[in-house]
Amino acid sequence: MDVVSVEAKTIKGLKIRTRNQDEMNPDTAQIPAFVQKVDQLVTIDYPAGARAYSVYFNYESDVNGAYDLLMGSDKVAASEVALESITIQAGHYLKFSGQGEFPQAIIDTWQRIWAYFTSDECQHTRRYTTDFEYYEGPDAVSIYIAIDN
Repeated sequence: MDVVSVEAKTIKGLKIRTRNQDEMNPDTAQIPAFVQKVDQLVTIDYPAGARAYSVYFNYESDVNGAYDLLMGSDKVAASEVALESITIQAGHYLKFSGQGEFPQAIIDTWQRIWAYFTSDECQHTRRYTTDFEYYEGPDAVSIYIAIDN
């Protein structure tokens, strides 16, 4: 993990509201079906160098509360439905990298993030403003967690 400075960036896509507890249960998890819906309805401009993002925001409290999740891109080529947008806030972020088959690489990376922020070695405080996943390729993800300076 590295501390990085992130510029503000607007992402357009589709949004749901969920909580981690619901996502841990296959009977109540919304994200797997939501990923398929976004893939079907939103065309990302990959030929122009665009990449997919998932932005976590509007946190109710912390890792235990509800949050909004918007999936999309900064360069959408087409959409079959009206899109919403969220601006990733500029600031300092901890960048965690994951590699491997999706969705397991993403799940494993989030588990490392949660373990870090609950460990005695944690030297950062989460802001719970905007966090995001940046899909660098079919088997590489970077997850950025907003932190205090």
